[in-house]
Amino acid sequence: MAAASSAPVSARRQARHVTVFLDVDGVLNSYPVPKLRSMAEGRKKLHAWHYELHYRPSVVEFFDRIVETHEVDVVWLSTWSQRCKSELEPKFGLRNSFDVIEMPDETHNRFAHDPQQWWKARAMEDWLATHEQGRAIWIDDDLAWPATREYFLEHYSPNRLKLIAPDFAHGLTKAHLKEIREFAYPKTEAAKSNATSDGPTTDDAKSGNGNAGDSTTSEPKGTS
Repeated sequence: MAAASSAPVSARRQARHVTVFLDVDGVLNSYPVPKLRSMAEGRKKLHAWHYELHYRPSVVEFFDRIVETHEVDVVWLSTWSQRCKSELEPKFGLRNSFDVIEMPDETHNRFAHDPQQWWKARAMEDWLATHEQGRAIWIDDDLAWPATREYFLEHYSPNRLKLIAPDFAHGLTKAHLKEIREFAYPKTEAAKSNATSDGPTTDDAKSGNGNAGDSTTSEPKGTS
């Protein structure tokens, strides 16, 4: 995030900035994906931390691209912890490296149904408390748990915090990626570049609105 500054441009940029908190399993990885669907979706396989992951390169590339074109940074918030950087980033082929919030204990997602006990929920509340002007998107399939989803929807403005809970079996979809783009702001130089191009820029130019924080959810899967 850009450092605080008295300069109007820097202050405006800070107000527009969005931090995306990104899970892995059920978001990028949907193992196991049946072979025919995997082929239709253009998925690839990789092995890391003794696991096989089925992911879509286009979704991974989306996060590489959005940090380069929009006022966005990404933070890994996953039970993979530092393995996101040491194993997944190079195997996904990411150009950019993202910060990590590490899992502090061995509870994994055992308490995902309880926002008072789940380590990810505590980490999000800590971040929101220390970034009073910060805007965030939290992407995690376990946000489908009603008590956790409702807690964050009740306590935080939809223009400040957006919740996205993909279905574990499918992970992030094109519709989810569109929601992320619409909640974020293009970087000034990217917006100028798009304005002079022939391609449509409507999705990338939209800002978050009153409906932006409505959570996109599926039923909880109890994943790790």
